[in-house]
Amino acid sequence: MKQGLSWILISLIGLTGCNDLPWSGSQSQQERLPDRWQTYRNERFGFEFLHPEGWIDSIPPEAQDGIAFSDPRNPGVEIRGWAELKRSTDKKSQNPKSNFTTDQGVPARLDIAVENQSSVMTLTIHQKDVEYHWRATAPTVQFGNYYRFFDFIAKRYRVSQ
Repeated sequence: MKQGLSWILISLIGLTGCNDLPWSGSQSQQERLPDRWQTYRNERFGFEFLHPEGWIDSIPPEAQDGIAFSDPRNPGVEIRGWAELKRSTDKKSQNPKSNFTTDQGVPARLDIAVENQSSVMTLTIHQKDVEYHWRATAPTVQFGNYYRFFDFIAKRYRVSQ
C-alpha cells in the first residue's frame, strides 16, 4: 500500500511538474500579495494609497504633491502617486471617460501601456479642481507577474471627498 502511494505521488509530480503542486508555493514572489502594508497619505491633496512595508520611498518633491516607492529586491518595480491642480482654462485637460471604480466608489481611468523595456499601469481620477495620478511600473518581462499586485493597490486608492 505504501509503495502504491509513492508511485501515485511520483506520477503526480511527473505529470504536473513540481511547481504546480498546491503545497509547492507555485506563485512567484511577485504574484503573492504582501502580508504587511503601509499607507502613504498626502495631506496637501488628500489622497492615499497602499505600499508594501519595507519598500524604499523617494525623497518627496518640495511641492509635496506626491511620492514614489520602489521594491528593494527589484529596483525596476515602482509605484508612484501624485496630484496636481487643474487649470479651468486648460482645454487639453478634458476628463477622460472612466473605465474603473475604486473600492471607495470613485470613478477613474485605468490604462495599461506595454512597452519594450517597461510597462505601466496608470490610474487617473478627476475630482473638482484636482487631478490625481497613481502609476505602477515594472519591467515588461515581469509585468504580468505584478499585474494582480498593482490592481490590488489601484482598487484601494482613496481620495478625500
